[in-house]
Amino acid sequence: MLFKNIVGQSETKAYFSKIVREAKVPHAILLTGGEGYGKLPLALGLATLLQCTDRQDDRACGECSSCRKAIQNIHPDIHYAFPVIKLDKKVRAETTSKDFLKQWRTFIANNAVGNISDWLAHLGATDKQANINVAECNYISKNLGLKTYEGGFKVQIIWYADLLGKEGNRLLKLIEEPTPDTIIILICHNRNALLNTLLSRCQIVSVPPLEDEDIHAFIKENFGLSPQDQKELAFLSSGNIRKASVLGQQSELNYSEELLNWLRISYKSDPEDIKQFIDFMSKQGRQYIVNFLEYGLHFFREYLLGINISQLEPLRLTQAEKSVVKKMSKIIDQSKTMDIEQLFSISMVEINRNLSTKILLMHMTMKINNILRSEVNNFVAQ
Repeated sequence: MLFKNIVGQSETKAYFSKIVREAKVPHAILLTGGEGYGKLPLALGLATLLQCTDRQDDRACGECSSCRKAIQNIHPDIHYAFPVIKLDKKVRAETTSKDFLKQWRTFIANNAVGNISDWLAHLGATDKQANINVAECNYISKNLGLKTYEGGFKVQIIWYADLLGKEGNRLLKLIEEPTPDTIIILICHNRNALLNTLLSRCQIVSVPPLEDEDIHAFIKENFGLSPQDQKELAFLSSGNIRKASVLGQQSELNYSEELLNWLRISYKSDPEDIKQFIDFMSKQGRQYIVNFLEYGLHFFREYLLGINISQLEPLRLTQAEKSVVKKMSKIIDQSKTMDIEQLFSISMVEINRNLSTKILLMHMTMKINNILRSEVNNFVAQ
């Protein structure tokens, strides 16, 4: 992957170009930051730049043999390690990333900003749990002990290093005493999940959220949305390009209306209305519900800010949503908002564990009813 094809992250790309130009690339780099910030594309871009044999203005040329192989994810000196599941007819303890390289190359070619759930969906294994096992760590150490195929750098990319667990200890010696021209790039969402002994041996690069302008340009280029929907989606994405990509594939963005409708239904607690709402949401599919709950979490976090300030302009909401904030602030106070926000946060974890969406929505409806019951009736009438 070339830096020019990576959305945003100009400062991180400039930093990587600088350390390559000055030959000061650390032997172990940890890319950390939120989901959808582009950490894997940045790692792929750095690997391509390192292997390029004809760098031009601190950029990979994109034309040399090394660049072409790196762009196709088939460069023999760029190695990948990532969470995997048991391969059919093979013992799980012996299954490693090399058994899934074909699927991995297809995945990162089409969805380099995807997360672990996307990867499992790509494998057709959404009900499975993936991890990085002992055999993987041993394979990494053995592989990086060999000579390079093309005489340049040996680059090892470890995606979701958070899932190494205690097995990360097996990589300590390799990171402390790397073989010549070896660069190890670890990628994680939660640096607290990594062993301190591993963290202390890496140069940590914190990847920030993408700028709204970069997200907006991506949406405008890739999705046929109205200017208002483009703006709403950019706000909702909160610097997460994966979220922007997923939401951009929705035909309409009516989450705010549906959220208000759900609050009213929950408050009134009419069994028939609840059934109709849950049936409607279930027909939209799991991903739609995930997107809707993410929107709800985003809205209530912004709403919580909105009821505590007099000016609503700084909020990452559309004008229509800000009007809703003004109405709701007379009815749902800070305490109620915090309870609802916590409910959405917990529910996001539960739905990602493959819980029945109908059961989850029913549970949430009853909980919202309990939270709102002390509120006045004019909420229902609006």
